[in-house]
Amino acid sequence: MIILLLLSSSFHAPRASVRDKFFKAMIATAAPPIEPLVWREEPDTTWLFDKWPDAPQPLTVNYIAAGPEEGPPILLIHGFGASGFHWRRNVNPLAAAGYRVYAIDLIGFGKSSKPVIDYDSRLWREQCACFLRECASCGAGGRRAIVAGNSIGGYAALSLAAEYPDLVRGVASLNGAGRFSPSPEEAQAIKMEEERLAARGAVQIAIDDTVASVLAAAQRAVAYVGLFVTKQPLRIKQVLQQVYPIRPEAADDELVASIVYPAEDAPGLAPPNGVPEVFYRIVSRNARGGAFPVDEIIGQLKVPLLLLWGEYDPWVTRAYGDAAQAAAKRFGVDVRRVSVDAGHCPQDEAPEAVNAGLLAFARELDAK
Repeated sequence: MIILLLLSSSFHAPRASVRDKFFKAMIATAAPPIEPLVWREEPDTTWLFDKWPDAPQPLTVNYIAAGPEEGPPILLIHGFGASGFHWRRNVNPLAAAGYRVYAIDLIGFGKSSKPVIDYDSRLWREQCACFLRECASCGAGGRRAIVAGNSIGGYAALSLAAEYPDLVRGVASLNGAGRFSPSPEEAQAIKMEEERLAARGAVQIAIDDTVASVLAAAQRAVAYVGLFVTKQPLRIKQVLQQVYPIRPEAADDELVASIVYPAEDAPGLAPPNGVPEVFYRIVSRNARGGAFPVDEIIGQLKVPLLLLWGEYDPWVTRAYGDAAQAAAKRFGVDVRRVSVDAGHCPQDEAPEAVNAGLLAFARELDAK
């Protein structure tokens, strides 16, 4: 959620069960420091995704893979404007612990294809589901992955786990984005607006359609200009450091380079001059929080949920984590929460705490 928003550790539990004590003890045992990934412009490993009907042709998906091939799989999903490289400080430590780790570039981001299509959060859910089947051998013989996502990647991870429990055995949301169901007052206002729209005459419909077209053209122009401004390296670094409030130095030039390179479409993965239109389509379809409310998705989960929350996030604040945790408890979902001294991207700002939390979660699931 880096470029999108440019435009605009403790364990919590009411009572310590045996499982909770085990989980907390595992977190306290941090893995030794391991060298992070190094940014490079060349593709890492690629795979062709051909299961999205709106795409004109198979789409190239870039991903990073590490760890023993027979190890239990972990899929890492980045946020808006980023790529799999944003897990640079997590891939190798998780792999060193014996897991097969994948960090994927979502369609429209990183070194993956950027087609001019109507982007929808369900695209990324289906991309990741197909990836788990075809690249991680999930679903076959009962093999399932742990899926972790940051920002809109957290939303994608939740959606994936809710829709495909045959592929996912546990899900972690790191400051996951998304909207929650409206309050009764908001729901009533929405209903009244729907009734007003349904009662319009032909003339009013024509006027409203014209106004909507003008507004869409204006929004497209704003998005085009906004992309030009926000993809400047200095501006990216400034905003990154704002959302890395504890360790702003962690938002370094290498991370900036990994964001600028695909935004300039240096790899040529979009149609000629197509990146601004791709950016507009992603923003216009997803800025309001995805196809379904987060609490509804959480209510569909049949697998354990880990909330790994950067408690100093100025964007997806701790209140969002509280709401997600409350929804999980309301629906009887097996949930645990780890608070991290970090901002919006805890996996990169506080990798030691995040790696320890993910490994504790993974080992808890391994023990079942």
